[in-house]
Amino acid sequence: MMRDAGKLKICSLQNIAEAGLMPTEKLVEICSAFYDERTVGVTRAYAALGAKQQIDKLVIAYNTGIPANASYAILEDGDQYRISLKQKEGDNVLLTLERLEDFYDVVTE
Repeated sequence: MMRDAGKLKICSLQNIAEAGLMPTEKLVEICSAFYDERTVGVTRAYAALGAKQQIDKLVIAYNTGIPANASYAILEDGDQYRISLKQKEGDNVLLTLERLEDFYDVVTE
């Protein structure tokens, strides 16, 4: 099985400001996984159009569990995506992604 697209970061959006200060939202990495891109099929594309959703990428994240608070993904090219759908496939998770127009800052350690 090929896992040649790279490694993606799974993130949540959190307010990292100190108590009492103006809210500052940044992406915080929850976990990472190797991934590969998938083709968006006709059925999935038309279902998204009917639900007024946009699908920019479809990826499969290998050997990972995606926590409920995981809402964003960052691919190796640095592009940020909102996770609009998570579908479990055995030990893997199929992620439907919508590209963000305005990127969030990312917490780095």
